[in-house]
Amino acid sequence: MRLMVLTTCLCAPLALAGCIGAPAQPVGVDVSATGIDVQMSNRQTCVGPAPSAGAGWSGVLQGCDSGYPYRVTLDASRNPIRGALVEVFGAIGVELAPVATVEIDGPAGNTWTFTSPPPPNFND
Repeated sequence: MRLMVLTTCLCAPLALAGCIGAPAQPVGVDVSATGIDVQMSNRQTCVGPAPSAGAGWSGVLQGCDSGYPYRVTLDASRNPIRGALVEVFGAIGVELAPVATVEIDGPAGNTWTFTSPPPPNFND
């Protein structure tokens, strides 16, 4: 019994130390005409400002503990229904978020991909 308590006491801090040193990961992305806001697993919000209107942009996230390279590709397809909604909402002063794919490169060579707005979840 003492061996189990001793082992637990020694292993728990080691396991927690592994969590503390792990870099934050992106968990969500919001895209607007002015840039992207990336919510990180450590509750930080990083930003990637859009330089100008166009088909997309890239850069390094700002406001993070580490710089993460990212790429934003705006959806160039012209969905007529969405186009009409953009016009209607624009007329009353409400701007719809652009449809985009955001890729964020991680420090270990991995890439996280987000779609904004996120696709509907019909399982809820």
